[in-house]
Amino acid sequence: MPIINNRQLVKGIILLSGMLLIAACVKPPEPYAVVYKEEKAPEVITVKADIPEPIAEPVAEPAETVVYEAEFPETYIVQEGDTLWDISTVFLRDPWFWPEIWFKNPQVENPHLIYPGDTLAIIYVGGQRKVQILSRGEDGSVLSQTSDGLKIVKINPRVRSQSIDATIPSISVDSIRHLIERPLVVDADTLNKSAYVLTSFDDHLINSINDKLYVRNLDTSNGIGRYQIYRPNRPLFDPITDELLGYEALYVGESKLLLRGDPATVRVTSSDREILRDDRIMPTDNTSFERDFYPRPPSTEVSGKIVSLLDAISQTGVYQTIAINLGQRDGLESGNILRIRRAGEIVRDLNEEDPRFRVKLPDESVGMAMVIRSFEKISYALIMEADIPINIRDYVESP
Repeated sequence: MPIINNRQLVKGIILLSGMLLIAACVKPPEPYAVVYKEEKAPEVITVKADIPEPIAEPVAEPAETVVYEAEFPETYIVQEGDTLWDISTVFLRDPWFWPEIWFKNPQVENPHLIYPGDTLAIIYVGGQRKVQILSRGEDGSVLSQTSDGLKIVKINPRVRSQSIDATIPSISVDSIRHLIERPLVVDADTLNKSAYVLTSFDDHLINSINDKLYVRNLDTSNGIGRYQIYRPNRPLFDPITDELLGYEALYVGESKLLLRGDPATVRVTSSDREILRDDRIMPTDNTSFERDFYPRPPSTEVSGKIVSLLDAISQTGVYQTIAINLGQRDGLESGNILRIRRAGEIVRDLNEEDPRFRVKLPDESVGMAMVIRSFEKISYALIMEADIPINIRDYVESP
């Protein structure tokens, strides 16, 4: 019995050892762990996209703004001696805008042709103010506006005698006649080839009306027989480039051909100044001129200097003439409006420590001028408005 028990004990030990050996070869499972993960708010990333911002459509501004006077009459009766420029100053801040505001009546072929006695008034057309001929002075007809347009509602026939050309001119004709009828600038070639006064009868040094003159190189083939007398006054140079723009021709008088030849004989028929030897003789220009100038800005932006004051020394004013260093090559033509400006002075600022410190004042507008006659390199303009006397240091530019 003891032996059997020992065998069973050995078997039990062997069985137990095998089970332990098998258990040792198997990896025990890891214990279960609870992990709490911290939740974070999602990160917000701002990305700048290359998307162009919407561009606002530009508001169309009118090319020209017509400004009416704060106080203007309800009606205006045209007077003898009026001009369109003068009448427009009654209604407009800038009278050169008058082509924009004259309203054409169906009964009037040309609204620019107005006569003394005509009545003008402000009317509204499409919500805009216009100047209209309310009644005609020559026949007393009264015009009125209806829903269907304009029509004559009352006629008072009467007899009125007047000259054929009795319309109101754009500007004063007398103030521009000398600019139209007489060449004021001649080039060097024309000056050298033109006829000249050799001497006079009895060899006078100074001549005037009814005196006889002997003229060299006079062209008598045109058949007119009348000539204008000029004096080469002085050369005109561009103050910026120093280019010779031409020679200013000073009008002296008129003459009539008496005898052809070389020298030819002429008689002085009128004289504004004394006539001297070497004064130039040129054929009279009988070309008719327009007295109605339609003001408008130059076709391109321009800026120029005043190079001469006609019949003035240091300063001039309204309805006087200035010469500017702009001409046909710059696109200027008759009727172009230019603004006259004065350069601001350079002054010392006493509040600055540096005694050399200077401040330039802004340029100021001092007037308006209208181009009456343009040549290749130079133009003559009539001063229409002047706040202060205009001088040679002023300049002009597009309005």
